[in-house]
Amino acid sequence: MHFKKYIFLLLMLASTVSLRVSGQTWIVPDDQKAVTAPAKFTPEMQKQGEVIYTKNCQSCHGLPGKDNWVKQLVPPPGDLAKEKAQKQTDGEIFFRITTGKAPMPEFRNIIPEEDRWSVIAFLRSFNPKYVQPAPKALASFSGRIVTLAMQYNDPMKKIVVTAHEKLKDNDNSPAEGIGVMIYVKRYFGSMQVGEMKTTNARGEALFEFPADLPGNGTGAVEVTARVNDPKNQMKTTPVTASLSIGVPTSRPGLTETRAWWSTRAHAPIALLLTYAFAFVIVWGLILYILISILKIKKLSHA
Repeated sequence: MHFKKYIFLLLMLASTVSLRVSGQTWIVPDDQKAVTAPAKFTPEMQKQGEVIYTKNCQSCHGLPGKDNWVKQLVPPPGDLAKEKAQKQTDGEIFFRITTGKAPMPEFRNIIPEEDRWSVIAFLRSFNPKYVQPAPKALASFSGRIVTLAMQYNDPMKKIVVTAHEKLKDNDNSPAEGIGVMIYVKRYFGSMQVGEMKTTNARGEALFEFPADLPGNGTGAVEVTARVNDPKNQMKTTPVTASLSIGVPTSRPGLTETRAWWSTRAHAPIALLLTYAFAFVIVWGLILYILISILKIKKLSHA
């Protein structure tokens, strides 16, 4: 009976290790490894990349060079300023940012292509040994080039997202059959509203908006529309607008109330007391051990 129990535990351990290893396996195609940036990295690109990194990457990867990435995630995101990340080619990093792999989201429809390269330029600024490969102009894009616009139609009580496609003669035409999703900004990220909609012959996709969704003090809500392009066959950029369609809500800032994520000055009272109690217990235990050692030494010399 005990033998079967040990076998079961060993199998569970092997399965766990296997899952962790498979989760850390992320193969980049050879042709993508060789991809280089289309332009020389500049200080301006690095500054832009820092802004984008702070907004989209820092919550998991932490501050570059500080080793303060989220340790609980599997596979571990790691510090992108460290050797493990820096020894990758620019093409590998670009591929991973673009395609994502759970729990990391794909950013192909969130961060424009040039901004993804700016993030890489920022990360390379932490590697004094890095030498940028000669830039190569990207091949001309053969897919659909789509631009989005968004507004709120008050008589219809709906958000209208309009998609236009750039044609070969540089003319613009309503883009039919484009999958569009909308998101609203919340405290800890973006929340999708409704299901994906497909643009009609006029290039329009209509979205109903929850009547009870809280906005800011004036009822404004930050809404973002994105093209759903899982096969990466379109070149597009999300569009964001502040629409006065929410319920006016007076909410204090995240660091203005006593909460777990707030600053030390506004930390929960129970948390502060727990910390103080633990501090006293730990140092009390250390003093007790030191006093005991001194007593033992005195006894040994007696």
